[in-house]
Amino acid sequence: MDAKYQYSSRVASMKNSAKNDPNSELAKYLRSAERRKNDYRSNWTSVDLNEVVDRLTPGAIPQVRNGKITFTNKEGTIRIVTDAAGGYLRIQDLTAKGKKERYLGLDGRDAHNYRNERGKLQGRPKAEFNKATHFRIKKCEEM
Repeated sequence: MDAKYQYSSRVASMKNSAKNDPNSELAKYLRSAERRKNDYRSNWTSVDLNEVVDRLTPGAIPQVRNGKITFTNKEGTIRIVTDAAGGYLRIQDLTAKGKKERYLGLDGRDAHNYRNERGKLQGRPKAEFNKATHFRIKKCEEM
């Protein structure tokens, strides 16, 4: 079974559970995630979940955590965090110390900064950072 199949089957199970109990925390979370997806999806780059998992977390077994489905590499340093209702993923650096999670770009590098047209390192505004760290998971027919 590939990562996309495992992800899709877990999403279906979560959505079914939420449908059976529309007042549950899971159902509320999924509705909220759906709204976020509708607001921001047009800004996200589309990716093949299988390719990202194979490259960054090969052999990872998906885990369901708080409305998210995660794939963690064997070393415990990288986690791909997928959103069940939002249909997107983020790449989390688990080695980062601090109160907030550190999310990476598709290349596996910190996305807080970028090189501007003059070659200087510059910080990204929050909206640009979110655009650089959120990736829409392609549907099966797009892959």
